[in-house]
Amino acid sequence: MAIRDLFRRRQTRIPADPADLAHFRSWCETRVGIEAYLEPETLVSVPGLLLVAFDGEWTRRPVGDVATARKLADELKIPLYDAMETGYPDRMRLFEEVRISRERKERARRLREQMRGADEA
Repeated sequence: MAIRDLFRRRQTRIPADPADLAHFRSWCETRVGIEAYLEPETLVSVPGLLLVAFDGEWTRRPVGDVATARKLADELKIPLYDAMETGYPDRMRLFEEVRISRERKERARRLREQMRGADEA
């Protein structure tokens, strides 16, 4: 394999997995204020789609190509943005900070309970 082969654009497109598209549809049924962000194709991955709800909750899956992402966004009636142009919404970062903080507190609580149990035994 020549080095130029590594940088050649992929000629064959990988179709989107129907399970990923079904995941997006079901995810949108239980959330509101959803926006879609198209993530670019790289040398090692196909284009991805990131959905972000109004509260910052998010999900990400590969979509195969840009046309599939546009078609899905139209079907779901949600706006589609190019992540390279607009970036990601701040509410997504804030959602992750709160989630991580809760997980750390829960881990610390479980550790304290384990230590108490070890002291009593």
